[in-house]
Amino acid sequence: MHDYIFDTDMDIDHETLEELTDDTLIQVEKKLRVKLPESYVSLMRVKNGGTLAYRVLHSEKLPDDEMLVESIMGIDLEDGIGKSPYLTEEWEIDKDFVLFAGDGHEWLAFDYRNYDGDNPAIFYISDNSGKPKKMADNFQKFLKLLKEPEELDDDDFEDDFDDEFDRVYTKKELEDYIEEGEDLFYISAGLEQFAKEKGDIDWFVGQCLKTVDILDIDEISRTVGEVVLIKLKIEPAVNWPIKDLEEIVEKIMVSLDFEGEPDTIAQRLGKRIQRKLDNVVKA
Repeated sequence: MHDYIFDTDMDIDHETLEELTDDTLIQVEKKLRVKLPESYVSLMRVKNGGTLAYRVLHSEKLPDDEMLVESIMGIDLEDGIGKSPYLTEEWEIDKDFVLFAGDGHEWLAFDYRNYDGDNPAIFYISDNSGKPKKMADNFQKFLKLLKEPEELDDDDFEDDFDDEFDRVYTKKELEDYIEEGEDLFYISAGLEQFAKEKGDIDWFVGQCLKTVDILDIDEISRTVGEVVLIKLKIEPAVNWPIKDLEEIVEKIMVSLDFEGEPDTIAQRLGKRIQRKLDNVVKA
């Protein structure tokens, strides 16, 4: 098992989907019309997709001899690898490739063009490099090619930059940053700090509501979705301000990314929050 490749230092990984079930696997394979590699499926049963710690792919076949693989898609009918048919059509890629990683200009895919088994080769596809290039004979061999990024020396960081990560925010400071609506770093750091502190959930959710309305900062809805999920994890459900949380979900679900397209990552976070709220209402 190669689950060591995932980043385990994150409090919440918005790339990780709900736990994989046999029913979901059957539905996804039916939709894709393929048998997914057992090594991939086994890994997804441990962690259904997510951000990688081992995320550098080295190969002389790559344009710059390496590719940064931020995450691997999980298995889900609507999200993750289930979106491959839509993505291949959108990016004009052969429909017999099943995409499992990439960012829109570079993709990694299972190659089912002339193969109908359950252990396909892995190919690299780029809109700048022409013909797809084979990276590995199968998924297991591909995972062995992933390496950790080279660590930077401590001297590469300024002391005052490090101090910002250790900073403790007051409520007034966070409120002021949100009111100014200009600096994603300070807003994110402050919200994350208070998300991990038990109590004051009404105030916290209120600040999240104000934050999600800041349209001039890219990915702000993702930030709000992440910190809300952290807060709900430690706060008793009886204390949750359901109405305000539902309003946050509504705003997240219609948020756009920096290209003006629906922000699918933010929407995924919104769906998770809504599922938690639904469970509380049913209880």
